[in-house]
Amino acid sequence: MKKIIYMAGVLLICLSSCTKNFDKLNTNPNTFLSPDFDPVMSYVFKQTTDQMENDNWGYFWEYGHIIDPYAERYLTGDNSRWNTYYINVLGNLRQLKKLYGTNPGFTNRMAIAQIWECYIYYQLVATYGPVPYSQAGATTPVILYDDENTIYTALLSKLKASSTAIVLTGDDMTTDLIFGGNLTKWQKFANTLRLKIALNVQKNLPSLAASNIQDVMSNEALLPQSDADDAIFTYGTASGSQSAYFNHYVLNESAANAVKQSGGPIMSDYAFTYFRSYNDPRLGAYFNPAQVPIAIKDTLTSTADAFHYIVTYTIPHLGTPKSLSVLAQWNLGTQIFQGSLNYITNFSTLPGLTQLPVTTNSGINLLAANRPFYHSTYADVCFMKAEANMLGFGGTQSAQAYYTAGINANFAFWGLTAAQATAYEAQNGIAWSTAGHGFNYPLGFINTSIPADNMTKIWIQQWMNSYGDGAFDAWCLQRRTQNLILPPHTNPGAPNLLQSTYADLPDRWNYPVAETSVNPVGAADGTKKLGGSDYPTTVLQFAKTYTHTNWATVVAFYDDSYIQKWYGTTIQQVQAVPNIKYTVLSQY
Repeated sequence: MKKIIYMAGVLLICLSSCTKNFDKLNTNPNTFLSPDFDPVMSYVFKQTTDQMENDNWGYFWEYGHIIDPYAERYLTGDNSRWNTYYINVLGNLRQLKKLYGTNPGFTNRMAIAQIWECYIYYQLVATYGPVPYSQAGATTPVILYDDENTIYTALLSKLKASSTAIVLTGDDMTTDLIFGGNLTKWQKFANTLRLKIALNVQKNLPSLAASNIQDVMSNEALLPQSDADDAIFTYGTASGSQSAYFNHYVLNESAANAVKQSGGPIMSDYAFTYFRSYNDPRLGAYFNPAQVPIAIKDTLTSTADAFHYIVTYTIPHLGTPKSLSVLAQWNLGTQIFQGSLNYITNFSTLPGLTQLPVTTNSGINLLAANRPFYHSTYADVCFMKAEANMLGFGGTQSAQAYYTAGINANFAFWGLTAAQATAYEAQNGIAWSTAGHGFNYPLGFINTSIPADNMTKIWIQQWMNSYGDGAFDAWCLQRRTQNLILPPHTNPGAPNLLQSTYADLPDRWNYPVAETSVNPVGAADGTKKLGGSDYPTTVLQFAKTYTHTNWATVVAFYDDSYIQKWYGTTIQQVQAVPNIKYTVLSQY
């Protein structure tokens, strides 16, 4: 059993057939067939994508603060990501290198395998910090870890070499589940990863980051030009081929019951406040209306008289807070918080409830069995190019043009119109070099006003674009920029050493417990290279150093402004809404 996670002799897990339609794939993990390159890569692609979806609903959606998977507690990982990547993915890629690495007929295939290997190692080093890299797969009694800078340096070099090694007239995979055999798109994906990694390591490897960003930006033709270049894994509807989101939230019996009761993963109130602050139509594109629309109390004027009308009416969307608990030091008079419950009129009429049912919140639209997973999107590339240009690293367009192109691409991706994008982009805070006034977070101590600073705008839009599959990128973006002021988790699963009643966003994952027992010398080596602390609060080298807020000392207050005036400021505007349920309580 010793060193099982790094055994060089990992068996090739192959598939009996491979087509772009994953319905036809046999994905039985216990089947070991011929070591043909293409079916092994198909298995590697699916294992990677399934794991990323599992980690999204288990961890990264919550870290991203757009989707709340419901009942999570800022947990910091398990053995699954480590084992899947080192055994099922990297182990098989390592064996393919041994079998085909010197075969001139597999030049492109090997370049693709190396691009994917870099993709996996990037996720590992950005999750844990130092990890096994140069010695991964060795059969020695001890597997030492490589430090972050060593790994990032190697990845950037290999990605450039892999993109260059691809010969467009050469071999391609007969069944490529990501790009359908399009070798140019693989070059673009390699350069997308180079740009992403280089932007991430500007703090710890500034010279290397600059040279790679400039190199990639000097040849934009080898970056994605539209969503046609997105890196997509397409799931199917047949048993065994569905997405991990679907399997967990729809097929899994216990989870399915929870979905029926709770609405499943739902919108966070943090993102909701941004949506409301800037009349963002992505609110309805990202999220489904609440199963049970909640009624709020509001005060409206009238165009017919001089009275003010106190009314109640239902609203279609509502976000959920990071936790139901409020800190005792805030002196808010209750230990339960769900949205602005003090202002929601039918909260007290629901017998026996201590909190609002989350069926009053807006659920995600990502749970179809065959919904594709997007490993990269054109919009994300646009925002990266905007940042690169802002930093003076080149580009054929201005930073503003890249920024606008990113918003337009994101809107189009979610089926919104060009007119909606234009209206959104014209608002103060969204328009280039303008400051916008946002609402307070429901507990008052965070405000969503966007300053005139343009780099801030780029990062906010890149964060908004992470909805769905890009939650890991959102976590990386926040750690390296500290751009968003995120609310604390006031009912954490594992409070850190600095915080007893709340927790901030984890800075990394702890090394798996199994690794510390199977490879204790190696794990100790990794901890030493971390600086001596294998904690979720240990800041990785690429991340921005920051001071934790003492959330117990902030001034908190209920503020429902973000849900007020939903349909307008007058009672006539409410009356004009089709099928609206409203009641006039009084007038003055």
